[in-house]
Amino acid sequence: MKKRYVVFGVNRFGSSVARALEKAGCQVTAVDRDPEKIQMIADEVSYAMALDVEDPDAVAELDLKHMDGAVITMADQMEASIVAAMSCVEMKVGYVVARAKNEIHGRILKRIGVDKVVYPEQEMGERIGRYIAAQDFMDWIALSSEYSLVELIMPPEWEGKTLVELDLRNEHGFNVVGMKRGDEMIMQIDPRAALQKDTLLYVIGKNEDLEKFQN
Repeated sequence: MKKRYVVFGVNRFGSSVARALEKAGCQVTAVDRDPEKIQMIADEVSYAMALDVEDPDAVAELDLKHMDGAVITMADQMEASIVAAMSCVEMKVGYVVARAKNEIHGRILKRIGVDKVVYPEQEMGERIGRYIAAQDFMDWIALSSEYSLVELIMPPEWEGKTLVELDLRNEHGFNVVGMKRGDEMIMQIDPRAALQKDTLLYVIGKNEDLEKFQN
C-alpha cells in the first residue's frame, strides 16, 4: 500500500516536496488556499485541494487520521502554519515536517509536537521530500542530479553477513563508503568483517537505484 502524505502550501518549496514524494511512489494530497496554485499542480499529484487550513470544517475533509505524514510549508503564513500543525498532531498524523520562518516560529512548532522543523535557508524541497519518503534512510544528500549519499539503517537480515557476501554493488547498485556504530565513525571498512547490529551505513548510489531499494 502506498504511503499517504499531505502537503500544506503549494509554494515553490511545497510543490517540489509534493512532486518528490509523488515520484517516490507516495500518494500525495496537495493543499493550498489559492485555486490557481492547486490547478497548476493538480496533474502532478494524486489529489489537489483548494481550502483554508484555518477552517476546521475544511481541514476535516482531508481525513488526516489516515495520513502517514504531513509537510507544512507556508512559513510566511505563521498562523495558518500553526493551525495546520495542531490539526496534524491532534489527528496523530504519522510524521509531521514543518517549515519555519524563524527560530521563534520553529520553537512554537516543536512545542506543538511537530517531528521535524526545517528552515528555508537550510533545506531544499526535493531533499525533504526524499528524506521523509525514504523510510529506510536517516538522511539523503544530493551529490548531483544523478547521485546521492544516504545514511541507511542496516536491514536486520544483513546482521552477521559481510559486504562481500551481500555484494551490494551488483545486487542494488550502490557502494558503502562508511559506517557508524553509536558515536564511532568507521571509514576504513573491512569488507570481510561481519556486520553488527544497530550499524548505520553511509551509501553512495544513483538516485534511481536508491529509490528502487527503498520501495
